[in-house]
Amino acid sequence: MELPEQIVILVSGIPATGKTAFARHLAREHGFAHYDMERPQGWPRPELHRIWDTDRGAFVAQIRKNHGRVVLDWGFPICCLSWVKQLQDQGVRLIWFDGNIDRAREAFEERGGSDVKYFDKQVKEIQQAGYPSSIECLVIPALSAAGAFLHQRKIERMVFQL
Repeated sequence: MELPEQIVILVSGIPATGKTAFARHLAREHGFAHYDMERPQGWPRPELHRIWDTDRGAFVAQIRKNHGRVVLDWGFPICCLSWVKQLQDQGVRLIWFDGNIDRAREAFEERGGSDVKYFDKQVKEIQQAGYPSSIECLVIPALSAAGAFLHQRKIERMVFQL
């Protein structure tokens, strides 16, 4: 399977639909630099966090200087859509992980770590904003109504059109 040598993608979407698992898969299997945007201390280049906070264009330029393949993993809050648009203006491709809300809520509860009220709040905001249909992105049906996650290789084929 031939993936692009130079690419930056942003994996976002419904909470608990497998975004981080896919980002980790890309890092492990294909050498992507994985930037979990909510945990900058674990970034391959944590010193870039200051740039991220002030200038998304400069941030993308810096990660491109340091890495060929990059996956940004960020279930962005609705109020940060302008930041996402800034990333897209720099050629970052938005991949939206969609799925059954009830199954995603169950997965969110099972993994623990956060109160389910945060899931409910984020999903409500996503729905009110009309995502993903109101934004330019590739939609991945990542979590079925039966609770099955789409296989990583199948997601790869969809994302990279293989």
